[in-house]
Amino acid sequence: MDVVGEVKRAGGVATIRLQSGEEIKAPSALYLERRVRPGQAIDADVYRAFIRDKGYPHALKAAVDYLALRERSEKEIIQRLKRVHYHEMTIARVMETLAGHHLYSDERFAENWVHKRAKKYGKRRIAMELAQKGVKGQMAQDALNTLEEEDELAAACKQAEKIVRRVKGDRQKLVQALVRRGYDWGMAQKAARHAVGEDECQ
Repeated sequence: MDVVGEVKRAGGVATIRLQSGEEIKAPSALYLERRVRPGQAIDADVYRAFIRDKGYPHALKAAVDYLALRERSEKEIIQRLKRVHYHEMTIARVMETLAGHHLYSDERFAENWVHKRAKKYGKRRIAMELAQKGVKGQMAQDALNTLEEEDELAAACKQAEKIVRRVKGDRQKLVQALVRRGYDWGMAQKAARHAVGEDECQ
């Protein structure tokens, strides 16, 4: 047995520091179900078993609430649950349930992400974002292929029109700004020429 020295809650996590120096991290939802106070005797192994065995309904609700905001990738959901210290077995069970009910799909997520981000960014930037969210390879490429070149160019021209004043009409800086937004060099050049009045957006 040990004794609770301190309890702190922040960011959806309860950190229980024991007098022995050991530390237990629990999702706040589970901590509220079994609170402990400074000075209280505690069996660390039993408390961790409680977190492992009782976490599923709380973790499932957290994942469903997270998905209610927008489409999420598998990696995003797992990271969200890990961040608040749900047990890995609990997370695996939650992901199996979500997949069984088709509540998430990396393919669907990727298509939605491309559609949303294409208003401001080029394919290169969007591909990097997809990779960060765990969507790579053919699935990412298939989603990016849904973005037509003329639509990407039209978006680049709109961005160029917004940026041109900030760079005081400097075409080189404008092109560099567009490349940083993920447009390839050729497309950035076309959009820049349009923004400074040298050419049509085509």
